[in-house]
Amino acid sequence: MIITKPGPNDAELIRLISLKSRTGAEFLYDRYAMVLLLVIIRIVPEKKEAVAVLEQTFIKIWNSFDLYIQQNGKLLPWMIVIARNLAKNAVMGKIISIRDGRQNLKKVKAN
Repeated sequence: MIITKPGPNDAELIRLISLKSRTGAEFLYDRYAMVLLLVIIRIVPEKKEAVAVLEQTFIKIWNSFDLYIQQNGKLLPWMIVIARNLAKNAVMGKIISIRDGRQNLKKVKAN
């Protein structure tokens, strides 16, 4: 069961966001931040990093909302896909960074 905060229904929320309304942004965050954070934390367990990914998620949702309108699908699943992809990218970036660090360390030891 997904618990959401009261406010405008999704149709009204979508209208507010497509108008780039501050009220729409606030309702969107209040309603879905916890759900998206739970999705992100399953992939990025460190809370500080997960919160940073959540912030990136809302920025991407806001900036790419025209794509959502074109797809005409359900709002929450679309946002979950964005959150999941950004979380996976964060984890992969960290893995790549660790690998690069190890390679640089091997180069230093070789010299």
